[in-house]
Amino acid sequence: RWVARCGVILLIAEHGPDGEQIAPALLLMRRAERNGDPWSGHVSFPGGRVDPGDASTRDAALRELQEETGMSASNDLVAIGRLSDVLTREHGRNRPMVVSPYVYRTPRALALEPSREAAKLWWEPIAHFAEPDRRKPIVWRVAGLPLRFPSVDVSGARLWGLSLMMVNELIRATGWKAAIQ
Repeated sequence: RWVARCGVILLIAEHGPDGEQIAPALLLMRRAERNGDPWSGHVSFPGGRVDPGDASTRDAALRELQEETGMSASNDLVAIGRLSDVLTREHGRNRPMVVSPYVYRTPRALALEPSREAAKLWWEPIAHFAEPDRRKPIVWRVAGLPLRFPSVDVSGARLWGLSLMMVNELIRATGWKAAIQ
């Protein structure tokens, strides 16, 4: 009750929808625009808060994966591991929020239809996160002050913040080379 708990899924595909070999690709989503949501329209991973019916952050992440993408754990998902918890302030509330990222693999990058919570879903080659030309700072206002944060261009959008921290840890853990700032 002292912290909000969330779970997210970093889903890696090895093949495209037709079975063709692709470089490993990571499932990304652009969040739907919602009033009062400070992260509306931002790039993230499927996931969300733990509901009372969820037994764990992993269960919450898998439930949210299905709600946001239509993909369920029965879609040949293989659990690879877990990345470090990320602590942040839950915006609009006084208690902190802990985000637990889980890494899964799927043999095929399924064509997915976004739900009402996701404006767009796509598979981004992991190699793109390692390209130095794609890494540029983003300006985000905190208490009215413009602050610069690292970000990566992914298909015309910007991945930054907690999501980029997770990608950076994934790249380090897997040995994929990247120009991590």
